[in-house]
Amino acid sequence: MAILAESLVEEWLNRDRFFTIRGAKHGVSEMDILAIGRQPDGKVIGVHFEVQVSFRPIGYICQLTDDLAERSNLKKTSAKRRTEEELALCATAWVEKKFLAKKKAAARENIWPGLGWRFSFVHGVVKEEKELELIHSRNVNLIPFKQVLVELCHTGEHAFSGSAGGDLAEIVGYYRDQCPLNNKYE
Repeated sequence: MAILAESLVEEWLNRDRFFTIRGAKHGVSEMDILAIGRQPDGKVIGVHFEVQVSFRPIGYICQLTDDLAERSNLKKTSAKRRTEEELALCATAWVEKKFLAKKKAAARENIWPGLGWRFSFVHGVVKEEKELELIHSRNVNLIPFKQVLVELCHTGEHAFSGSAGGDLAEIVGYYRDQCPLNNKYE
């Protein structure tokens, strides 16, 4: 699912005239998508996107911190109910790991020195909405995957396309046009 979702997000960005780098590595970690584009006023912007899409989530977006996992004797990926305090600690650690880590900041700076990067998280259905609120409160823009799909399906006929997700986006658009919601598969 991750590769397909990232491909569609990359296509969405390319159609919006962003230059994208997918899977930029730094050490053993990677950044899902780095996008560079121009605002209407001509100013260059950089956005670091992380993409995590699930339609039937069983776990949390954010893993337990090492300390919380050790104290509670749980795996970091445990789906056990968390307190608001635990959710907040895990969200802070997740944002740090995904966006703010020094190696990631250095890698982005190496790609485009002096560019002030913004952060966005594309998500599907989530187990705990509070996680999204906490991630957003840490200066991360939230983009529902549904919004990406809707905008891909409503792009004009001569839209710019630039990634492998273009063919998949066309299939989704074709299906939408051929099978309206009130019809069965004819």
